[in-house]
Amino acid sequence: MDEKLLDSYIQEFLANLKFIKRRSDSTVKEYKKILTSYKKYLIKIGINKVAFLTYLQDISNLSQRTVRLRIIVIRSFLNYLYESNYIQGTNYWKQARTSFPPESPKGLTEKQVEILFSVIDDSYDEKFFTLLLKTGLRISEALSLKTENILFYSDYAELIVIGKGNKERILKISLSYAKSLVKEAKKMIFEVETSRGETFVPTQRTMQRKFKHYTEIANQLIDFLRSKGENINFISATPHSLRHTCAKNLLTAGMNIEEVRYILGHSNISTTGIYLRTSQQTKIIAEI
Repeated sequence: MDEKLLDSYIQEFLANLKFIKRRSDSTVKEYKKILTSYKKYLIKIGINKVAFLTYLQDISNLSQRTVRLRIIVIRSFLNYLYESNYIQGTNYWKQARTSFPPESPKGLTEKQVEILFSVIDDSYDEKFFTLLLKTGLRISEALSLKTENILFYSDYAELIVIGKGNKERILKISLSYAKSLVKEAKKMIFEVETSRGETFVPTQRTMQRKFKHYTEIANQLIDFLRSKGENINFISATPHSLRHTCAKNLLTAGMNIEEVRYILGHSNISTTGIYLRTSQQTKIIAEI
């Protein structure tokens, strides 16, 4: 494959990406980086299925996220060449299938958390999503919390959580954080009062929709920061990711894995886990 001709294809594709599809500079830069790595395969082997599959084989040791991104970019490029009549034949890049084993749950990085919460402009939403992050509660568990579920003691408080299967677990939290949870709450911790004085608790779908909205805004900010050279991954997450983040943070802080398992109320506890039930949680997990 002639290198100059290939470079012209790449430049034309990137120009289309930037000026026609209106992709950000950071996105175009990422596409260019990936296509540059793919270019040597095309020069050596040609724009064909062999080059495509050889490239996939060589990047198979990278993270699943990285592999997926590279496949998206390469397929987009080849599809552009095909639709522009620069290449003919079968569109093999669409037929190729790459399977991955299920990914283990991943939480957000410290920087992603910082950016996400910086764009949450509603005090109710901030209070709700902060609880998920600090305690690892599921959305349903958080929404069902009543003021009577918080017990106050001299130097700490207890949060009584009713989880899956109606199983109860008790989490220690700081007094200051407990007080912030019940502040202005009547019966339910996360009830909302209407203009007519009626109260209701939002649905899980409502909170998921709000979280999606905030991640979209956060990703716009991340896109800007990436254009300035900062190395931050975009946020691809749901409210449940805050639960994963909590688990990661607790383990990183040195908490015993069985204690973390108890705090999260995991349903798939092994027989040993049941008998090693660490109800004696010794550390305060949520402070303010």
